[in-house]
Amino acid sequence: MSEPSAGRAFRLHHHRLVVDGWVTADGQAVTVDDPEYGLTSAADSITDLVRGYGGGHIEWLPLTAQHTAPPQQQGAPR
Repeated sequence: MSEPSAGRAFRLHHHRLVVDGWVTADGQAVTVDDPEYGLTSAADSITDLVRGYGGGHIEWLPLTAQHTAPPQQQGAPR
């Protein structure tokens, strides 16, 4: 299995719906439709993804540094 490629985060606004997503380095677009159940949508491009939602617009989120290590444990281990 290959390492996941870095991507760029965005928010898709469609009517009253706002979903978070990202575009991978190879151009595939993914949105998280239901974070509680882990449901996602994906398309070969951001244009195809927006078309699949029936329109909307993309809000690009600022670029942030990737985490290089897991967060430190808080408190005593269980």
